[in-house]
Amino acid sequence: MKKQWMSVVLAGLVAVGGSSLALAAPAQGGMRIAVLDMQAALLDTDVAKSAKTRLQAELKPQYDKADLLRRDIKALDDKFQKDGATMSEKDKKALRSQQAAKVAEFNNLLQQAQKRSQDAEQEVLNKLLPSFKTAVEDLRKTGEYDLVLDRRSAIYVVPEADLTKRVTERLNVVK
Repeated sequence: MKKQWMSVVLAGLVAVGGSSLALAAPAQGGMRIAVLDMQAALLDTDVAKSAKTRLQAELKPQYDKADLLRRDIKALDDKFQKDGATMSEKDKKALRSQQAAKVAEFNNLLQQAQKRSQDAEQEVLNKLLPSFKTAVEDLRKTGEYDLVLDRRSAIYVVPEADLTKRVTERLNVVK
């Protein structure tokens, strides 16, 4: 009876966490597994940090203008809330039109900034990707890892099996 109960519990564990058990079992049998957070490894590099600083400086005027527009939109809304009951339909329409124009300008400004940010991020990724692949492959070979997984797919990882910081360090040396 006790043996049957253990079989049921084990079957339930496999059903619930099958992928975790499947990874853990081969690792105990000699397979070496490492994990890597690609995004963190790339974004923590000196190149990415420098690019982010330059981009923030480049986009500061746009963000300042967006903040000004946001305040103008709020002021127009406050005015409508405060004076709307006593305003003529013509004045209400003009106020709403003015607010809509500012909202459109605000949205356009943010879309441009977002596009520029995405373009800058892609430039950094394109610059670092060849070195990234080499660094990962070198660490895989020197650590004799059979498998390198995305860090986010693991529930628990011993620090020695996480290659993220080591990849970042190698990318900082390559520049």
